[in-house]
Amino acid sequence: MSQLRIAILGAGTMGRRHIDYVNASGNCQLVAICDPNSSVAELAASNEVPFFYDEFEALDLAAPDGAIIAAPTPLHEELAMACIRRGIVPLIEKPITSSLKEGRRLVDDAAAAGLPVLVGHHRRYHPRIKRLWNLVNEGAIGSLIGVSLLWAVKKPDAYYDVVWRTRAGGGPVLTNLIHEIDTLRFICGEITSVYAATSSATRGFEVEDSAAITLNFTGGVVGSIFLSDAAPSPWSYELTMFENPSYAHVAANCAFFFGTEGSIAFPRMELWRYLSADNAGWEQPLEQERHEPADVDPLAAQLAHFCRVIRREEPPLVSGEEGLRTLAATQAVLSSGSEGKPVELRPA
Repeated sequence: MSQLRIAILGAGTMGRRHIDYVNASGNCQLVAICDPNSSVAELAASNEVPFFYDEFEALDLAAPDGAIIAAPTPLHEELAMACIRRGIVPLIEKPITSSLKEGRRLVDDAAAAGLPVLVGHHRRYHPRIKRLWNLVNEGAIGSLIGVSLLWAVKKPDAYYDVVWRTRAGGGPVLTNLIHEIDTLRFICGEITSVYAATSSATRGFEVEDSAAITLNFTGGVVGSIFLSDAAPSPWSYELTMFENPSYAHVAANCAFFFGTEGSIAFPRMELWRYLSADNAGWEQPLEQERHEPADVDPLAAQLAHFCRVIRREEPPLVSGEEGLRTLAATQAVLSSGSEGKPVELRPA
């Protein structure tokens, strides 16, 4: 089977990671790198692929089968639509678009063209997330009651030297929490309402630095999240999952799932249950089981899946519709925080 032709649109931090994964894959080949920064031309040259300033020229001249859109979020709709008009399957880094209106337009146009769209919520490909889904949805802890998640890190002060990160939309809710929201939707079901308190008191920027969030899911499941990018702690996905070598790592848990017959601490995959369901209660000892699978790089797994999506061998794991629902729930956090009242989410 011939290798698929892949273009990278946007060569920032994530774009460069995608370049490495495409180069390492046996399923596809890199045929174009596009970025408005002229210094990226050297990167393209070192990879022996054409460099383009203009995304539309890259799509026309390189003629890729698929394009990975890792450009800034405000460009996502325009670039994805350019792909759709040319019959090129896009993989769009999260969030799918800047707004729900843009996302709805993109999803509808892709459906009309009969073209799949994949959104880059890559954590769904991680074996621990998959195992967590299996344990929860196959009844290992009985019926799910609730979830509690922590995401507390200390971003270096220099992180906010980039001006857009100090303004609305540049904070941890849309940058980081969107990953957690997508994971919770995947594991727990659709989010029906959000009630959030947000604060910018620690850093003093226009954008939030901390939030406390209450979630309601379908079926009566409830959840809570504490979020801060100004609080030193080991309790976050990034620091506990050993996924990205850029971060210091620690063996700890950051999310807890509670059911009628047991609970799971994630990501160490600790399953706690009573020895006997007939003799259960807080006076009885709990038994711990470990359910740790072999780890696989989720970005590599996502790329392999993207190739199968391009070939129409399987549907997108995170479709445009899925990406849109995650964006809606994440934006509801900001809306609730600014309005000081719950936000109901409409069914898609």
